Amino acid sequence: MQAAGCEPDRVTYCTLIDIHAKAGFLDVAMDMYKRMQAAGLSPDTFTYSVIINCLGKAGHLPAAHKLFCEMVDQGCVPNLVTYNIMIALQAKARNYESALKLYRDMQNAGFEPDKVSYSIVMEVLGHCGYLDEAEAIFSEMTRKNWVPDEPVYGLLVDMWGKAGNVKKAWEWYQAMLHAGLRPNVPTCNSLLSAFLRVHQLSDAYNLLHGMLTLGLKPSLQTYTLLLSCCTEARSPYDMGFCHELMSVSGHPAHMFLLSLPSAGPDGQNVRDHVSKFLDMMHSEDRESKRGLVDAVVDFLHKSGLKEEAGSVWEVAVQKNVYPDAVKEKSSCYWLINLHVMSDGTAVIALSRTLAWFRKNMLMSGVTPSRIDIVTGWGRRSRVTGSSLVRQAVQELLHMFSFPFFTENGNSGCFVGSGEPLNRWLLQSYVERMHLL
Repeated sequence: MQAAGCEPDRVTYCTLIDIHAKAGFLDVAMDMYKRMQAAGLSPDTFTYSVIINCLGKAGHLPAAHKLFCEMVDQGCVPNLVTYNIMIALQAKARNYESALKLYRDMQNAGFEPDKVSYSIVMEVLGHCGYLDEAEAIFSEMTRKNWVPDEPVYGLLVDMWGKAGNVKKAWEWYQAMLHAGLRPNVPTCNSLLSAFLRVHQLSDAYNLLHGMLTLGLKPSLQTYTLLLSCCTEARSPYDMGFCHELMSVSGHPAHMFLLSLPSAGPDGQNVRDHVSKFLDMMHSEDRESKRGLVDAVVDFLHKSGLKEEAGSVWEVAVQKNVYPDAVKEKSSCYWLINLHVMSDGTAVIALSRTLAWFRKNMLMSGVTPSRIDIVTGWGRRSRVTGSSLVRQAVQELLHMFSFPFFTENGNSGCFVGSGEPLNRWLLQSYVERMHLL
């Protein structure tokens, strides 16, 4: 086109920006936008919307918001699509109040919400804890003749389940079935998680059978939920019931766990077994793999199989399942990040990592000048300030007289440094901490 001497116009640039942004080539889309401006062509509402979406998806939310403001200042009126994009971006960034304000602005500007708007705002209200308001949005949506789809029902199941109201979660699941919709696996997982949390094991069993009847294949997350429940079982009966659920799921992870060998002299047989399984699970996303590994390590640790738990952790680190667990912040200054783990996994991870520091120090002669052990509040915290992870880590450090201190009043971060740290790492028991 250009070779023929035909200059691109605004439609040309808008089309190219749109197709590149949708295909994920965000840099190319932004370059086209700059070329369009350099050619003296002012963007229209469609172009602004595409670029705002492009910037937001690339993680540049402030730039996306700035462009939205520029769009309004230039007298270019945002349309429903633009507002939906901005509300979704704010929601994704967890700026829930900003998302709700944009929703009100959209309505004040005379735009009627569509199914996309309603779905996003329901999710935002759920995250804010306004579940009754989210249900009111659902009612408004149906009154306006928008037919709710499976994701909308699934959202309500998930919201009420996470809020601990199993009865409501179950009612919305039933409403979805009565509407002739087929739930997906994540929605079933949300309800399963709610049942397991309140130990309604027979309901969990029926739901799992229902999934299989519907032709739904339990996922890695399904099995992870069941294994975590088995770890936390309050009685041998509950543990047996959970084991039955794990077997019913038919997930390959169950056979992996059943066939896990007892650790040999150096644990290589366990590492080989774990490595083979994680290779088989390569297509799963990292978060799902991390969830399963966390549940497996926690289960083995609390079952007394600490050598096996340590081997599973070591392979997971090698396979980059926990990319942010151990990082060198600067020369000889290390960070051990445990806050996304269960308490049992945190203890194993910390023990094996400190053993790794000792081994490296003896081999290279290079000693860490400082180690920060970050526990946060722990993902299994029940209330602010109470963390099973922090408690377990603190007990371990006290038990082995680790020379730690807390800094700037941060009771969730334990710091070891200097000569006391190096002397401690020379102790032979550091190598076998996870067994003791």
